[in-house]
Amino acid sequence: MKKTEAFFEMHRDIEVLRRRAIAEYWNDNQTDDVIAQLSLRQLSHLVTIEKLGPCSLLTVMRHTGLSKSAVSAAVVRLGILSRVSNPDNRREILIGVLPAVKTHLKNIDARFRRLVNSIFAEECTGEEIDKIAEVSALIVEKLKKYDLK
Repeated sequence: MKKTEAFFEMHRDIEVLRRRAIAEYWNDNQTDDVIAQLSLRQLSHLVTIEKLGPCSLLTVMRHTGLSKSAVSAAVVRLGILSRVSNPDNRREILIGVLPAVKTHLKNIDARFRRLVNSIFAEECTGEEIDKIAEVSALIVEKLKKYDLK
């Protein structure tokens, strides 16, 4: 659809900014025990897993492209993910991000927000920011109707 092309271009640009925020945070925090053990790619996967919330191994694999053994390694060897039983299906294990990692992910999100907000502050009028907020809220509302897991 030609009408949605601007949306996809915006998405690509925002994804570049998100990846920049992750890379800058990763580079700036190499002395931290949690961050230093992770590759930039692993950190990016953790952002995705955190967004999905505690979810099944299959969901993690579908959204990250990681194999079962790679996710298990992150749980056991790296100690960055948690495993809990699914209260709705006791045979299923839910994967989540440990609190120490969540703190870093919140810091990455704050960095990303500052980056985007600084661009808007420099490039947009108040009226344009209001339009962006309105359209963004509509997009979020529509996406919430779609099962992202």
